[in-house]
Amino acid sequence: MTDATAVEERPLAASEAAFVSFGTPIHFSQRLYGRLDLDALASAVEDLLVLHPVLSARIVASDQGHVLRLDPSVPGPRLGVADGGDEAGSPYAPDTPLFRVVVTEEAEDRHRLALSVHHAISDGVSALTLLHTLWRSYSARVAGRAPVLPPRTAGLPRPVEEHFRARFSAEELHDFLRNRSAKIRDLVPACIPACAAGRSTGAQAGVHRRRVPLSAGSVDQLTCAAKAARMSLHALACGIALCAVHSQTPFPDGTVPMTCLSALDLRRRFRPPMSMHEMVLAATASQAVVEVGPDCHPLGIGRRVLEQLREAVLNNTVQKAIAATAELMDEVAHAPISVLVSDLTTKTPPLQLPPDLSSGPIDGCALPPGPLPSVFLTGSQDDTAGLDITLVMAADWFTARQADDLAEAIEGAVHRALRE
Repeated sequence: MTDATAVEERPLAASEAAFVSFGTPIHFSQRLYGRLDLDALASAVEDLLVLHPVLSARIVASDQGHVLRLDPSVPGPRLGVADGGDEAGSPYAPDTPLFRVVVTEEAEDRHRLALSVHHAISDGVSALTLLHTLWRSYSARVAGRAPVLPPRTAGLPRPVEEHFRARFSAEELHDFLRNRSAKIRDLVPACIPACAAGRSTGAQAGVHRRRVPLSAGSVDQLTCAAKAARMSLHALACGIALCAVHSQTPFPDGTVPMTCLSALDLRRRFRPPMSMHEMVLAATASQAVVEVGPDCHPLGIGRRVLEQLREAVLNNTVQKAIAATAELMDEVAHAPISVLVSDLTTKTPPLQLPPDLSSGPIDGCALPPGPLPSVFLTGSQDDTAGLDITLVMAADWFTARQADDLAEAIEGAVHRALRE
């Protein structure tokens, strides 16, 4: 077998395999204004496939479970052109390419571009970095220059669990799992009822997605409020999300325990740190448990979330959790969660676009694998320096009305954080 047809494969790690049954995509979309050169865009997509061979891989079933397989003889992904809809945001079927870029023409000078990567091989940071690399390549090509791109990777990346598991002994991980189980054994967090569950015999297609845009002035005020309270914008977003979700639970007038998952980038935890250009699932979700009542302020709740996140990083809870993912999978799959918050605002510098093309806000999210309201923060791509809060709720579990109500509650929690 020649190098051109060599097949490379490896088993999926537990954290990667968790997204297989749902076919979970990490999805970014944007509206483009101006002249779009489809030939240059198709070439830019090809550049990404050369940079990251894993984008041409597939997930296939084997006797040992699911494996990630790279077979150059199998057709890889290409730029897609759609008449409408959101093909890039749909779940990934087994044994299909793990990467999509789809462009839809809305008018002669207006297009919608959607990019998605299977969550098993990517996280929000690497997927968004991929979008930036796409436009860097495109801009160079329409200007007649050779793209200056990151170093090319070779073959399939190794799962991050291997890196972190090597840091801890079996005894350390056993003690971690025992202590964790004792802490959450009797925890029953307040959650939004899954009103759509069981309404049909099969899974409903898609999600309810709601966008809450914030002006540059509002973002400045939120940032100043967070800094004054010695906390991050992410932590304040967690407080806003928990306040909003609390108002939609069966206990809006009571004080109840709630759980918030925060998506954390693990790249800085590597030795040496991992580049954002690495196409791999290098993120995890850290859980904070807080008591939330109707009179709680988003800043106060966010501060308690931040304290727990800092402790989880300092005492290696985050690192041990990713190292012990295989042992935690059953617990994670069945534990109710109040909300997940993922902040990509610090990872979204302005795109490198040619002078005759501009972009509207980037809408970013990952489809939630269950009854878990998910909140994603992304920065705007224009001169307003605003912020978009994207709410995503799976239609399998929640109704459109529930999504509307929670989006309205998020707006209310934002105004409360600004007002007080």
